[in-house]
Parts: sequence; C-alpha cells; structure tokens
Amino acid sequence: MKNKNLILKKLLKVISSVLIFLLPVFFLAGCLAPEIPEIAHTESGAKTAQNTITVSGSATVKILPDEAFINISAITEKPTSQEAVDKNSALSKAIIDAVNNTNAQNLKVQTTGYDLSPLYDYSKESAPPEIYAYRVTSTIKAKTTELEKIGEIIAAATEAGANSISSIGFDLTDATKRSAKNDALEAATTDANNKAIAIANSMGLKIDSVLYIIENEVYFGSPFMSPAGMGEAKAGDIAAPVILPQEIEVSANISVSYQFIK
Repeated sequence: MKNKNLILKKLLKVISSVLIFLLPVFFLAGCLAPEIPEIAHTESGAKTAQNTITVSGSATVKILPDEAFINISAITEKPTSQEAVDKNSALSKAIIDAVNNTNAQNLKVQTTGYDLSPLYDYSKESAPPEIYAYRVTSTIKAKTTELEKIGEIIAAATEAGANSISSIGFDLTDATKRSAKNDALEAATTDANNKAIAIANSMGLKIDSVLYIIENEVYFGSPFMSPAGMGEAKAGDIAAPVILPQEIEVSANISVSYQFIK
C-alpha cells in the first residue's frame, strides 16, 4: 500500500512539472495567434465588396534628340601584320585628333572596335590560298550634344584619312530621358484619371479616392540611325553635310485603382 502511495505521489509530481512547463507556452501561443478580422455583412447577410474602378492609362510624348553619335572606321592594308597595325594606329590617332579639334560640346571619342585579319589569294587553282596582306579595321565612336557639329565631325574625320562612315545616330542624354519619362507618366496619369471619371459618370457614381497606382512600363524608342551607312569615304567627298534628326517617342503605361461612392 505504501509503495502504491509513493508511486502515485511521484506520478502527480511529474504531471505537475509538465503542466508548469507547458503553461507559459500555451499562454505565449495565445498572445502570438493572429487576430481574425471580422467580415462585414449587409443587413441581408451578404458580404460587402470594395467599390473600385481599375483602369490603365497610357501616353506617348515626342522629343527631339539632344545627343548625336557617329561611327568612323580607319582601314589599312599592308604586307605584314605589324605594318598594318602601325599604319592603322597612326591613322586612328590622326582621325581622333581631327575630331577633337572640332571642339564640339561634351565630345566623347572612344575606340569601339578593332579587327586584324589576313587577306588570302585564291587565284592559284592547284594550290591552297596564300596570305598576301593583312587588314586592320579600327572603329571610332564620336558622341556630342552639339548636333550642329556632326557634319563638321564627318568632314574632319574624312579629311584626316577615315575611309568609312558606318552609321550616324541620335539619342537622348540621361537628363533628357528622366524629364521625358516624367512627362510621359504625367500624361498617362491624366489619361487614367479621365477614363475613371468617364466610367464613374456613366454609372452615376463619384470617384472618392485613389487606392493604388502601378507603373507598368516606360518605353524609349530606339535611337534614330541613318537607314544606310555612308559607305567608304574619301577626303573631299564630304564637306560638313547637314544632318537633321528625327523625334524620339517615349511611351508610358500605368494602372490605377479608384474607390467610388454612389
């Protein structure tokens, strides 16, 4: 009997220890449990839905480019690769110096391409082709915000020995892109607002507030490039041509959700 009482006391002691350990855990879990929000119901018992109108707004603005660039190539051919490289280096330097001497505003000149290739003679029918010379092509990109100078840059480069003008293009500077983006977004917002008001008016509703606005996309048209390169050029062929840029389109699209009242 005494043994049974002793065992019972030990069992009760163990249960008490477990309860003392678990009680704070249950209390903490109750504190951390998320509060379940109440769902509003109408008098008929149906759930109320949020009164919203969601529309998309889009707009496109056109702006003249304020940056011009041109790709100028120096091509040299010599019997040995070293001669071709040396000749091309001297020619490229002369072209770069001539372009820099135009003193165009915010002028940036950099080498964007370089190629050294052997030239083969395939005239001998029963023999493999033989290397008879080497060609070096270096491409120089000149960029400026003074668009009126682009013709002068072309003339200076060709006079210095450039033998290929591959492309002429126009783009927007970073500051102009930021400004154009803001203008397009503003116009897209106005478009969305007009749509929401038109929808609300047609339904006999009134716009009360804006719930959210999402910027979906801002797209900048590709830089305008001349449709065809000016091809090979020789000194005297080009004398400061007049180059007229085209407008660049900037498009924006947004989504806006409005809350309305009856």
